[in-house]
Amino acid sequence: MRETTLITNNEELCRGVRRGRFVEGSSLDVLITVRDLIHRGSVLLTHPLCGNLRPYQQPFRSVLLEERPGALVDLDSLSLIEEAVAVYKACEDRLLIQGDLDGDTRADYAFIDAELMRESLEQYGQLRREAGLRPASLKTLD
Repeated sequence: MRETTLITNNEELCRGVRRGRFVEGSSLDVLITVRDLIHRGSVLLTHPLCGNLRPYQQPFRSVLLEERPGALVDLDSLSLIEEAVAVYKACEDRLLIQGDLDGDTRADYAFIDAELMRESLEQYGQLRREAGLRPASLKTLD
């Protein structure tokens, strides 16, 4: 089985996977961390711009990598991550920061990020348990 790692700033999602690396910071910080890992040989398993939200509408970003320490740099992965970083840097002054959001809004965005990743995490055997993320609107129905 491949050694896969989820790189994310979504703390709740990170706790629900077999192998995750939590990045304290913005969605751009996640992409920069992923870029650094690609330079060390890791390969993208999910697209760094998945989802149909604009970068400044996504305070959470998660990317699944296959780790290959010491391997040659995968040029396709490098190209994709460099393009993603450029897209995020172009709107860096408008990025949503999770600490600036109220609890329900933050929970909703975390849920969207988890849902975008769920199929890939299942495919690579990464989910340890249900991530426990639900939209805030459903929590009020309990």
